[in-house]
Amino acid sequence: MFDSFKSAEARLAEYVLHNQETAVNLTIDELATKSQTSYATVARFCKKLGYDGYKDFKNSLIQDVVNRQSCEALEEDLNINLHESLEDICQSVYRFFIRSLEESLSILDYAIIEKAVNQLIAAKTICFIGAGTSGISARYAYSRFFRIGLSCVFEADATLYRMRVATLRPGDLLFAISSSGRSSDIVNCAITAQKNGVTVISLSDFAVSPLTKNSDINLFTTPRNASLFQNIDMPLVVSQITVIDALYSCCCAKFPQEAAQIYQSTRLLQKEEKLKI
Repeated sequence: MFDSFKSAEARLAEYVLHNQETAVNLTIDELATKSQTSYATVARFCKKLGYDGYKDFKNSLIQDVVNRQSCEALEEDLNINLHESLEDICQSVYRFFIRSLEESLSILDYAIIEKAVNQLIAAKTICFIGAGTSGISARYAYSRFFRIGLSCVFEADATLYRMRVATLRPGDLLFAISSSGRSSDIVNCAITAQKNGVTVISLSDFAVSPLTKNSDINLFTTPRNASLFQNIDMPLVVSQITVIDALYSCCCAKFPQEAAQIYQSTRLLQKEEKLKI
């Protein structure tokens, strides 16, 4: 409607459009002063836009500001522009995942990987735990390692995995996954495990955290604190799963014949469960 406004109304519209977050906190008199108009102009402006009055207009403006902020937050979290084409969005997502993996590879410490692999193979029981989205990675790790003959357990429920960790003893291993390294349940499990003489391997962001301070072997997914550049968890899950697959492949290489035999038995079972077409 901008082209239909008179000069004073146009000034008011310009002010509101360029100062939305300020405007929502102004009284009608304050808005008139800020926009160099008058009380009557603001009242007429609101009516012209189809609102019952200034209060109705301001409530609508507040909703617009909240929605815009939500969209901006979504764009920032997803690292995309919501106004891009679907092709551009897909390419942006793939580029981000590729960059995340390249960064994860750049900080991979092969001596630490070898140490972790040896501990995994030697462990009597491996307990995989993860809070929130990291629980997906923990479940994935369990589904990989038990298929090559390693004794593994996994619990998704926080109460259950706290109880499970309390039963671990020397010779067992706790594999704790937390992207932030600050999940209280995961950190407390690591502390409990170490008190019981259990080896703890952690997988988290590349950052000093309570989890890394209470782990024997630390593995990382990114050279940065991920919370500073990405709020959603999925890219980190991809990096976590890639680190897990690297460990899994190295474990297979340590005892290829035994791993292959056990893996083949689970593979045959999977094949039997598939529908015949």
